[in-house]
Amino acid sequence: MCAACSSAKLGLGAAVEIVDECRDMPAAYMLADVVVSASTSPEGFGRVVVEAQAMGRPVVATDHGGARETVLPGSTGWLVPPRDPKALADAVAEALRLGPEERLAHAARAIDHIRRNFDAATMAARTLAVYEEVLFPAATTIRAARAAPA
Repeated sequence: MCAACSSAKLGLGAAVEIVDECRDMPAAYMLADVVVSASTSPEGFGRVVVEAQAMGRPVVATDHGGARETVLPGSTGWLVPPRDPKALADAVAEALRLGPEERLAHAARAIDHIRRNFDAATMAARTLAVYEEVLFPAATTIRAARAAPA
């Protein structure tokens, strides 16, 4: 961790814990009140955002890259514009204001969303479908036509 990045030096006191490395991510997620992924450049598939939702944690992420596909704003987390510290702070504050019942409902929606859409089998099938569409467009078109209602 950089010397200038400690919680105390950033004026965050005990409210925020900045860690250099963690080998037990499930434990880290369960200790977090909110998980923030404030990337400034789009990530192809941000695992932190998906893993945190799978653990039922509120997520605040920047609105680009994989987070745009994995976070359902207002339902499973918050998306904020990249490089907008005020929007990031507002979203974190909103997440921290969740009451116990809201937090449980939010967690249930996030866990369900990730289980239904981002398990290994579903993601592998969707990846193979993209390859099939690119490599065999005629077969994909025929299959889609057969599946369409008459």
